Amino acid sequence: MNFSFSTPSSGACLVKLWASGRYGFSLPKKVEITGPEGGTSTFLYHSRKVGLSAELTNRTIVRIAIAQYLAGDADFSAEGREIDDTVAPFSGTLTQIRPFAPPPPPPRVRPSRIMPRAGSGNAACATEAA
Repeated sequence: MNFSFSTPSSGACLVKLWASGRYGFSLPKKVEITGPEGGTSTFLYHSRKVGLSAELTNRTIVRIAIAQYLAGDADFSAEGREIDDTVAPFSGTLTQIRPFAPPPPPPRVRPSRIMPRAGSGNAACATEAA
């Protein structure tokens, strides 16, 4: 999932959420934030909750990573920093960027089977033509 947000001081930033596993439900999750100057900061999320409590949603993980980025926790190294789920999430506008996808092809329609006419109908057509 790709998002963009605007910082109050430096401008627009790009956010990419990487989730492992089928449909992005498995952990760990990685959030990459690219600032307006081009530097990329990486944040990692590993679930620490054990029990029946609900997991954080992907958008909440992104908002917490943005809050940490804006607070000055930007880490421009390859390994990244842990997302602290006790931090208050970013409350600003978060715009989802959808990749351009061409429109789907038109549905394929199979031609119908041509059925021969009944024998009486063909005889009537033959006598009119003669």
